[in-house]
Amino acid sequence: MSDTNGLSASERGLLLPLELDPEGTYDVMANGQHIWSIQPSRDTTREAGGLLAAWPKALRRFLKGRAHFELREHVTQVLVAHGAHVFGDDPERELRVTNRRGDPLVLDKYGRLIKPLSADSAEAIDDLMEQCDQLLTVLTEEAGVPAFISYGTLLGAARNGKIIGHDNDVDLAYLSRQRHPVDVIRESYRIERLLVARGWVVRRGMGTRLNVRLPGADGSMRFVDVFTAHWVENTLYMPSDTGFELPEEALLPLTTLDLHGFPMPVPADYERLLEATYGPGWRVPDPSFQYDTPRWLERRLEGWFGGLHPYRKQWDSFYASRGHRLPKKPTSFARWVQRHYPTQGTLVDLGTGTARDARWFAVEQGREVLALDYSLGVLSRDLDLPDGTHLQREAVNLTDLRQSLVLGHRLSHRSEPVDLYGRFLLHAMDPQGRRNLLRVASMSLRRGGRLFLEFRTTADRTLPKTFAKKREFIDPDRFVANLEAAGGTVIERVEGQGLAKFRGEDPHVCRLVATWDGK
Repeated sequence: MSDTNGLSASERGLLLPLELDPEGTYDVMANGQHIWSIQPSRDTTREAGGLLAAWPKALRRFLKGRAHFELREHVTQVLVAHGAHVFGDDPERELRVTNRRGDPLVLDKYGRLIKPLSADSAEAIDDLMEQCDQLLTVLTEEAGVPAFISYGTLLGAARNGKIIGHDNDVDLAYLSRQRHPVDVIRESYRIERLLVARGWVVRRGMGTRLNVRLPGADGSMRFVDVFTAHWVENTLYMPSDTGFELPEEALLPLTTLDLHGFPMPVPADYERLLEATYGPGWRVPDPSFQYDTPRWLERRLEGWFGGLHPYRKQWDSFYASRGHRLPKKPTSFARWVQRHYPTQGTLVDLGTGTARDARWFAVEQGREVLALDYSLGVLSRDLDLPDGTHLQREAVNLTDLRQSLVLGHRLSHRSEPVDLYGRFLLHAMDPQGRRNLLRVASMSLRRGGRLFLEFRTTADRTLPKTFAKKREFIDPDRFVANLEAAGGTVIERVEGQGLAKFRGEDPHVCRLVATWDGK
């Protein structure tokens, strides 16, 4: 059911007027809430009667109830078209795009739903600015690198002295004096160690990009991306999106711009940097902007610095939107492990997720548990642990060889052997992550302990799934061959359905138990 005035909505998308400026930017409002921004030339297809903007995947699950849509020109907020529609059969329900806390969400340039900074209070923004100022001070004074606000944060400061409302994070950068990619990476790891030692929670995205997690006074979390700017020959790179010729005097000496009343360091000729990054129209706000990174630049940066976050955004989004609805009781695999291989030794839960198994092993079985994951959002959740529970959570990225080696070294030097436990971990990793997992096992289990794994097999590829996440289905024979090549011995292997039922899903899984001590 629709009521249209230049705009009509359906389950397929929004049908918009043909007269729209193809290169213009327009905001889609639903019941007064900004949910999406589009550029017609990129985001629509011509159909009879108008331009169809198909619903992005991230928005489809919110299409329930009545909605009054408005299409507004982004800069002027002039109303271009509007129309109403009822999704489903409940006209009393109002369509809202929010998270489980009720915070409004908006689609970002990567197609993800984010909580925009515009939804934060003035007090929350001030707190964020203070923490960013502290982080910049540590980078400059302790790490010894010139640090400044960058990318979208610099863009907002240069335009009007405020953070861009539709952003959800803060962008910082520091200037490396190193001229070889390997040395740039080594310096980045040195800076990461310093930040961690100073109490910051840090996750690495690639060889030259860090992500720092900042807790808000209201219990929310904000992220700060810390990029590395550096020259190779005459080209200034700031991975992972930009590389262009720019002289040193365009960056140094740093100057300042006000950002929400806080003087923040910025490059000397920040306007020149912004034009190189966003084009000559950088002064005009464009929430639909997307980087058009040349293929040669993608290949070069990937070759130099790699990407250490496969599927990370998928899991962050999954736990943010569905984590609170997942079961809290232990899995059948956890009970199977405890029943067949009872011990009181330390258990390392790799890819712990919501930590329901880790909590059960620690609380109900009295074991010391180290729970590891790469999704910081899920690691920050309160587990409501009883006093005396020995459960520690840490952020570890098994795709990163360096972190994997450090983990293996730590575990191998403990006074007693540990058990490694990975439920539904293997098929959520890329091949590099699986190789690193076997390396950790090889390093830490030589004196004893076992590796427990449960994973989806290739036979599960075509079976029904409850959650439509990307997975890499594993050939058990091939993985066992790789495990044995790494020095391990499989002491038990179970395959089939009926082992990991979840709601209406009965996946085909493989359970493996392996050792590295020859026993």
